[in-house]
Amino acid sequence: MKIFLSPQRSDRKIEYKFEKEKITVTTDNMSDTFDFSSMPDGIMYEVETILDINPIISAKRLEGVLYVELLNFIDENATEEEKFPNWQEV
Repeated sequence: MKIFLSPQRSDRKIEYKFEKEKITVTTDNMSDTFDFSSMPDGIMYEVETILDINPIISAKRLEGVLYVELLNFIDENATEEEKFPNWQEV
């Protein structure tokens, strides 16, 4: 799975845990798990969540490879890498 942590300025915190093609997101003491393992090739337009903000910006599978763009809260002291991220394999 390849992920892109899309930066957004906020004082909130968000944490991601990855296990194969499952992503567990925790923010404001609430967690939700997103399982993309059965997602076919193509684009997923809507991802439901119990969180007050949807951390999944986009998800698509191309030629069997899963790409997920995720919301990433950054603060005023964010590193250059956090401000200008690249796709990462997890």
